[in-house]
Amino acid sequence: MADLRREPDWDQGADRHSELIDPVLTVRQLSRFDHRRGYSRIDNALVFTTDKGEFEVYLPPRRPPRSLFAATRYTAVYEVDMGVHACTVSLLLPSDNDAFDFAAEVDLTWQVSRPQRFVAGGERDVPALLRRRLEQLMYPVSRGFPLDRSADAERAVYQALARAGDLGEQAGLRTSYAVRLRLDDAAIGHQRELRRIRYSDEQLGLSHDVAMREDRLRAERNVEQARHDHELVMLQGRQDEEARELEKEKVRYYEYYLQHGGVSMWALHLAQHPEDSRLVMENLQGDQLHLIRSQSEVALQVLKEGNPEDYQRAGLNKQAVEILEGLLARHVPGIASAPPTPDSLSWADSPGTPVPFHKQRGGFSADSTEEGR
Repeated sequence: MADLRREPDWDQGADRHSELIDPVLTVRQLSRFDHRRGYSRIDNALVFTTDKGEFEVYLPPRRPPRSLFAATRYTAVYEVDMGVHACTVSLLLPSDNDAFDFAAEVDLTWQVSRPQRFVAGGERDVPALLRRRLEQLMYPVSRGFPLDRSADAERAVYQALARAGDLGEQAGLRTSYAVRLRLDDAAIGHQRELRRIRYSDEQLGLSHDVAMREDRLRAERNVEQARHDHELVMLQGRQDEEARELEKEKVRYYEYYLQHGGVSMWALHLAQHPEDSRLVMENLQGDQLHLIRSQSEVALQVLKEGNPEDYQRAGLNKQAVEILEGLLARHVPGIASAPPTPDSLSWADSPGTPVPFHKQRGGFSADSTEEGR
């Protein structure tokens, strides 16, 4: 037997994961004895209309029994989705200046809470319904704020929505929302440019501070280095002065050794302190030069004197010539010829000091001559 029951008048063909704007999935007209067990999924609500214009609702998982169809005259059945759905609504809210608008984004969730009220209302687009409701509530509030006070405008919008209650209650919906107000794109670009300029100024200021600090530290280091160098130079000068004084003390010490301790004590000290050899040799060379200079003066003085007898004078002249020849043969640097002076004899201040002349060929010396006289 053929199935004469009618096909649905409206069927979205939606499943559990479909994105819906209309929660009414199917609409089907019913005859008096039209009853099916499989009208819809078990998680959907069924809204039956009677011939008297009334609605009877069966929320999931309840379903009407077969006997009820015989007693009650149903004319149609609406299958209504009872799931939770999400959508995002973008709005341009006016500010106190008509040239600028707030950009608002509202994240919404909606769910049918009263299927008979939604069916009776005849709404076909839930996001559009909620959008109209939001505009009605938010436009008057945002109009009282300038564009640069988006945070204050957002708080005022939240307060207005809280006072209004559920947005979709009149349509049989349960809703929740999250509102965000921000500047328009031009204002956002302007603020970003201002922030970039401010950050650049701050970075420049930080760089300037760092450069100033580095210059100050460099100047302090230079001053400290100059002070250190000055102290080092002064210390080096004191050390040089102390070294010279020490050399003078050593010279006086060696002179004392040579005069009182003899050559053996001087040799013992040099054996213990070989680092003093250079200083000793330099001073010895100076003493040697002084001795040679004294001998040359003595020879010149003898040649100049004319008081002795001829035979004595001949011997003395020969001795003086030998002394001069010995001096010239040594080639000692630092001896310069000087005119003879009568007061240049080394024994002038110490009477009785013998002059060490060599013997003459005749077998007498200056000392023997004096003794003979």
